[in-house]
Amino acid sequence: MAGLRMKIAKIVLLVLLFLTGLLYVAAELVYSATRDRSEFGAFENAMRLTHLVFTLPLLLVPIVQFSRRLRTKRPGLHRALGRFYLGATMLAAIGAIYLGLGFDEPGRRVPLVIFAGLWFYFAVAAWLAAYRRTFDVHARFVVRTYGIALAFVLVRLLGQFDIALLGSITNEEVRNVTREWLAFVVPLLLIEAGFHWRASGQAKHERQLRGPGSARSIEAIQGAPEPKASTRPRP
Repeated sequence: MAGLRMKIAKIVLLVLLFLTGLLYVAAELVYSATRDRSEFGAFENAMRLTHLVFTLPLLLVPIVQFSRRLRTKRPGLHRALGRFYLGATMLAAIGAIYLGLGFDEPGRRVPLVIFAGLWFYFAVAAWLAAYRRTFDVHARFVVRTYGIALAFVLVRLLGQFDIALLGSITNEEVRNVTREWLAFVVPLLLIEAGFHWRASGQAKHERQLRGPGSARSIEAIQGAPEPKASTRPRP
């Protein structure tokens, strides 16, 4: 029963993430098509377009990659999508660093550049972990990259409820900076908490499988006599 509940919760979460990503993609496409870009230079417009093109699939591809059935039955497709996803993440992160450095509000540059740098690092670490066949480490870094990709969605969602959530901060620039930090920090904290919770559950399950007699208690270890030093002469 517990396994069924976890499976249903996972399906519901993936559907919500897919719909959120889809709405974000649609909103970004409309915004890009209707915005006046005459104030930007050709290179900056190219960087913005590159960032957008490589960011949009990042919200949808991982949802497919999280499928255990795909990993086991179609490993070739899983690897191909993974290479595309991590490569796109690196390019999108480079674009985010460039765009972040040019923000009008200096306070917003700091969180965006820091987390865009982390985004790039997580993607490189995930790629290297897969190359070294440490797939548990690889999976955790992929989830972290997805958390930062979702942060770009979250910062826009928080902007829709700016006054309701952060109305006590009267200074608009401070409120914008606070929203940036919350959008990036909260998803990563939740992800790390999820890793810890899952590892704790697995450790508990393994102890139950081993049984009470498989490991010595702390009291038994503390009360055990220390081994005597050998009195045999050294050769």
